[in-house]
Amino acid sequence: MVFFCKITGSLFILGAAGYFAYNLNQMLEKRNRELRKLYSILLQLKSEIQYMCSTLPECFRKLAKYEKEPFGIWLSVMAQRMEEKEKVSFADIWREELTHLYEESALGTEDIEPLKELSDKLGSMDITAQLKAIDYALLHIERNRSLLEEEMKQKKKVVVTLSLFCGFMTLILLL
Repeated sequence: MVFFCKITGSLFILGAAGYFAYNLNQMLEKRNRELRKLYSILLQLKSEIQYMCSTLPECFRKLAKYEKEPFGIWLSVMAQRMEEKEKVSFADIWREELTHLYEESALGTEDIEPLKELSDKLGSMDITAQLKAIDYALLHIERNRSLLEEEMKQKKKVVVTLSLFCGFMTLILLL
């Protein structure tokens, strides 16, 4: 009976270590997917501003229709807050909603930084400045995504190795 309990406990510990590794790897995958989605959203925003000459609330509302969580909610709240004409500047609304996006998504602080820099340029009357600011943010997001993809294979292996190593060490300590 004692032997059966030890084997069962060992399997639970190794299973938990494997599950932990799986969850960490899923977070890396999710961050990569969200960076790609953010890149496409900014490209669509740029084309809406450049070719359709839409206002920002209209752009955000159009983009929100086609996006899933967390971006769809983020864009729709941005459009709603801008249409309510609060006594808050666009930059303040943008920063507040970026904070909510950061909390709800798998994006890191280095992924949100290029978007924070957009707060001063978006919403201005100069369309050229808006487009250049979006291009700058796109460049940084693409760089972050390519760095993540390069590191992802190695990080996945390290996560699996370390979690299983910790699982085996726990087994050694408990047995």
